[in-house]
Amino acid sequence: MNKINKLIFIGIVCFSVIIASFSFFLLQNVDISDSDSDSNNKNSELTEITNSSFTPKGIRLTFINSFNESVIISWFTQKNATNPNVIYSLEPDLSSSVEIKPNITELSISTYFYSVELKNLAPNTTYYYQVLSDNINKREILNFTTMADFDTDHVRFLVYGDSRTNRNERSVLSKKIMEYFREDFDFTIHSGDIVENGILQDQWNNYFIDTEALNAFKQGIYVEGNHEGGDNTEMYNNIPMPNTAINRYYSFSYGDVGYVILNSNKDDDNYNDDQTDWLNQTLIQLSQKNTFNFAFLHHPLLDATRSFSYHRLKWKPLFDKYNVSIIFCGHNHFYERSYPMTNSTTLEFDKSELYNYENLNNSIYIISGGAGAPLYSVNGYNFIANTNRTYHFVLVDVKKEVTKTTLSLEAWGMPEDFGNLYLFDNISITKSNWI
Repeated sequence: MNKINKLIFIGIVCFSVIIASFSFFLLQNVDISDSDSDSNNKNSELTEITNSSFTPKGIRLTFINSFNESVIISWFTQKNATNPNVIYSLEPDLSSSVEIKPNITELSISTYFYSVELKNLAPNTTYYYQVLSDNINKREILNFTTMADFDTDHVRFLVYGDSRTNRNERSVLSKKIMEYFREDFDFTIHSGDIVENGILQDQWNNYFIDTEALNAFKQGIYVEGNHEGGDNTEMYNNIPMPNTAINRYYSFSYGDVGYVILNSNKDDDNYNDDQTDWLNQTLIQLSQKNTFNFAFLHHPLLDATRSFSYHRLKWKPLFDKYNVSIIFCGHNHFYERSYPMTNSTTLEFDKSELYNYENLNNSIYIISGGAGAPLYSVNGYNFIANTNRTYHFVLVDVKKEVTKTTLSLEAWGMPEDFGNLYLFDNISITKSNWI
């Protein structure tokens, strides 16, 4: 082989080696790249699925038919789930579970609403449950405890309201409630203005996402506020309850305590006359069977500028006549407690005692409107026994013993910087059990 041919041969060999090496490197890079791509895609899909439009969100508990033997579980997804269901069990790992399919309603283009009623539950029993859209899109295992039998001697509930505006405040407050007081109440009552504009479905979605830490574990009762949207509200499509878009007020008794849920949003004499007639008949019955009775409505009746004159003129005399213990309201974004009102119509009150009451037959009015809406400056009316401009909630505990029944009430505040909760008001009302 001459010198030229040798050089050509060596060049071809070198070129072949370079090509082979490059091909091998390219092949390896393609394999590595494809492998990373698959991995990334899988991780992306997993993340997308975990937080996908099919993920159950905004889980909340309510009741309709029975307060202690059934629970309504509701939630939403942004896309229609293929196999939605709820599984529940007495076991924390959901062994020996029961599966039940929900009712499905399309509330908007991006909101599919699901609700299911768990029936024939045992009173005062903890159940574990999980909400699923399919085998991949599912939530963690949650739990709730059913209410005790209706003749229970101990009733505990939480009152709060006006959560409508600030998402961070209502979210943090819900989490703090469950962190510090989870075992101190059995159900919640919201005094209205749940969202800023109850006609907008997205606002309901956001509210239930923000308060899931509370509402996925405790049954809720909701009073309609003026911000819920009136006749066009989406409230009753989002919250299965005894009150509906047609029948917006109702009552029940539980554990020697009566509860009256009213609608104070309509300035309509015909509507209000019907409700007032119903209220009168309801209070006649409740006053004969319960030691304590409570009324819940959104507008504060003692505030002439913040409520309708009809309700002030017609409802306050009924509360006086039938010795309604406490009237809980919202609408004003602060906490306020009145002295016992000896005549609610003329705003006469008894200020001889501030915290501890024996056999009290006069009504006390409480405003609880600090669950997320912008806070207002407090009022200075002379009938006010205690007031505070703070995000807050109220705990009510009614305990029946052999000779007496005691109502204990605590108001807890959360600073605007989300600092530690603090107790700023508490009262007790003791009534003798005449046997």
